[in-house]
Amino acid sequence: MESLRKTLEKTLQFYEQKDYVNAEKGVDEVLAAYPDFPRALFMRAVIFEETGRPGEAEEYYRKAGAPSLLWLRLAMQLEEKDPERALHYFEKAKDADEQNNVVWLSMGTIYEKLGRRDEARRCFANISLQREIVTKLLSPTGFLIIMITGAIAMLRRGNTALASLVIASGVVCLFWLKRDGGRALQMMRKKRQYR
Repeated sequence: MESLRKTLEKTLQFYEQKDYVNAEKGVDEVLAAYPDFPRALFMRAVIFEETGRPGEAEEYYRKAGAPSLLWLRLAMQLEEKDPERALHYFEKAKDADEQNNVVWLSMGTIYEKLGRRDEARRCFANISLQREIVTKLLSPTGFLIIMITGAIAMLRRGNTALASLVIASGVVCLFWLKRDGGRALQMMRKKRQYR
């Protein structure tokens, strides 16, 4: 599996540099060993698409399964290095799941950096804040409050071992809240900024 991981990493490097010949060789190597490996099937589809072979690309997208998450991951990987290619795959991910707020935020941010404010505004307007607020802010905050309350009750009863475990879980929840809540707050700012 380690050699597979290294081959995939090298293949992605070739792909990012638009060295499609070597990227395709890497994909062939992976598929020779693992013919049904979804990421390799997906990368073959991407290479076929970008080298003007749409029929073969569609065939391999189907073989790879539901590619929307893979399109999103690829777009996020390309976001800084190649914004135009990233936008292409964000568009594909958006077409597969128009409710994905991460896609809308990422696309809007790229358009903003490229100075295309109308497209950025359209993307930020499509963000559904209600879902983000509930899932990324309110739910983890409520869970954190319950955990803190439980830990305090356990400490009062002298159950320090279990309280320590709950406090450690609370710290993990706090990092989760910071990461996801920060993204939700960023979505709120962008949506407000581009009204």
